[in-house]
Amino acid sequence: MRLTNFIIGCILLTLISLPAKSNSIGDVTISQGNSVIDRKDGEKGVKVKEDLDVFSYDTVKTGKGKVAIEFLDDTRVDITEHSKLLIDDFVYDPNSQTGKLSLKATLGTIKYASGQIAKNSAQNISIKTPTATVSVRGTDFTMTIDEVGSSTIILLPSCDSTGACLVGEIAVDSAAGQVILNQAFQVTVVDTIQSNPMRPVILDLDENMINNLLIVAKPKKIEQQQEKEERLKQVANALDLDFLKFDDLDVDLLDLDTEDEFASRLDIDFLEQNFLLDVLAELNKQLALKMQNEFDKKRTKKAGQDEFGIILLDEEPQWVWIREDEAGNRITLRLDQEQGYTINVVQQGFEIIDYDLGEGDNEIYIIQNQ
Repeated sequence: MRLTNFIIGCILLTLISLPAKSNSIGDVTISQGNSVIDRKDGEKGVKVKEDLDVFSYDTVKTGKGKVAIEFLDDTRVDITEHSKLLIDDFVYDPNSQTGKLSLKATLGTIKYASGQIAKNSAQNISIKTPTATVSVRGTDFTMTIDEVGSSTIILLPSCDSTGACLVGEIAVDSAAGQVILNQAFQVTVVDTIQSNPMRPVILDLDENMINNLLIVAKPKKIEQQQEKEERLKQVANALDLDFLKFDDLDVDLLDLDTEDEFASRLDIDFLEQNFLLDVLAELNKQLALKMQNEFDKKRTKKAGQDEFGIILLDEEPQWVWIREDEAGNRITLRLDQEQGYTINVVQQGFEIIDYDLGEGDNEIYIIQNQ
């Protein structure tokens, strides 16, 4: 008898010591295509199907599929294709219909529809993207997040089963600022966590058109507003310049250290120069160049006929050197202009010695008796 009581007692202690399994916070109401859930306890790739229980810290990842989750307080999230959502925390008291909800959307398009927690404990709703935080005040909206975290957030009308619709309000915050959305299909974009949310504009579209295509092609109104804000930002930067600011007098030129790399202009004596010596040196230089040109002219043979009866023709790239005497005896030379020559000719007793043509060491000797 004592042994039986002992065994029962051990079983009861064991059951008491086992950790209770986390309570379900909602379930899957729609599952289309391929989607999985990664659990906090390490269980990965749980295939999503309708009526599957959902727990805090679940990460829902859709491939080519769609998932809708309804929480215990009637909050609903719709997760489109190629999206990712972390259910960070969920606490709900059905008696007071209060609690808290924390979600993190990191990729794709996700629609949020408020439940009882947003209506009674709006301050406890925290919905985040990589670049923005959304504070909900009992309404619906969508979040579209691209690969670099830029977030496009659109406020939606909340409609009940009878078709009656109302529009609530959300606040979108980044580290740099905040905007309020309070009109149906009003939109803002937060590109980085350090950038201001875009000033809201209203889109002319149907709710069914809000999906991941917003990543590929943003509506024209968003692009126009972003361009406008970029231009305003450039103007604001230009207005930061103080064109009247003058700080040259902040430097005391008399107090500069003469050993510094830069000397004061006051230390330079512009009269401490011999201008006369400089002028004479320049005149001598120009005179020497002039005389050199004259010498060169005498040494250089020009095309034509000279006093020795020599005809010099300039047929570039050659010189044609010709001399014909009275008896009709003729000497013709074709010489490369890039070379220099000294020509010596004896023609029927007439001598031409050291006839220079160009500059070089080539020597030519010609003796013509007939």
